[in-house]
Amino acid sequence: MVIFFIILICLFALIKSADIFVNQASALAKKLKMGNFTIGFTVVAFGTSLPELVSTLFSSISGHNQLVVANIIGSNMANLCLIFGLIAVFHTYRIRKRDVDINIPLNITALIAFWALSAFTGFVLNWTSGAILILLFLVLMLLSREYNHLVETKRRCVKFNLSTMMVSLVLLVLSGKICIDQIIGLSQRLLIAETILGYFLLAIGTSLPEMVTTWTAVKKNSGELGVGNVLGSNLFNLLFILGVSTFIGPIPLSGFIFDLVFLTGAALLIYIFAVKGKKYSFSKKEGFALLFFYTLFAIIQVFKNL
Repeated sequence: MVIFFIILICLFALIKSADIFVNQASALAKKLKMGNFTIGFTVVAFGTSLPELVSTLFSSISGHNQLVVANIIGSNMANLCLIFGLIAVFHTYRIRKRDVDINIPLNITALIAFWALSAFTGFVLNWTSGAILILLFLVLMLLSREYNHLVETKRRCVKFNLSTMMVSLVLLVLSGKICIDQIIGLSQRLLIAETILGYFLLAIGTSLPEMVTTWTAVKKNSGELGVGNVLGSNLFNLLFILGVSTFIGPIPLSGFIFDLVFLTGAALLIYIFAVKGKKYSFSKKEGFALLFFYTLFAIIQVFKNL
């Protein structure tokens, strides 16, 4: 019980420090006169994915590669199904045409490329594979910037302070290290598979910044920032974070093929709903469908690890 309490405190610290970092990063990006979507797809997505980056790197350093992959897949599933699903249930969520034509297909393209690279390497990613993933991430970022020219809308932004940004980063690192150590300890004590804790406790916890940022953006009628945040975070998680992790040690994926199929299915569902939705909007029905898909994923994971 004490370990679980410590994990919750660390997750709160991760979320809070990420929130501070996002505010500072957005303030800096605004000074550079970047558009809303570009801010969401790069700066904010990077900031809200910092909890995943920190927790994944510490998992890899400690030799717990299953926790690495589970955290990434679980976070992306939470981003696509929980965030889009919950927001659609409570608020009509309009997807812009450029998202359907460019940004969602970029995510699907990343998944296809990831599948191809994984199959070519026998589902074991080494540092060479990681370098290719990082290069692909940078290319997709450039494509996104090229095809998304938006007029910046007025929105409240805090004053940029480098010291505040650095302190929040330090807090991220410390809380991330403690969180991973405690999750590993909890898994060993309760004889629970690390992947279960990675998929749900860690993944959902570290995805909370994306959920809060996206929900706030939608409520403030800045949905383009919210969509960019989710799509950018997924690319960052799958390509950049996993790519960086391979430099610490090889990442085996053979035990996660079925889970990657679910992740690919979630991305395709988002695209289908966006295309078929009235005026590119997610209805409550589609929101419930995404939540059902995530619930099915969760049930299968539990039965797999019994």
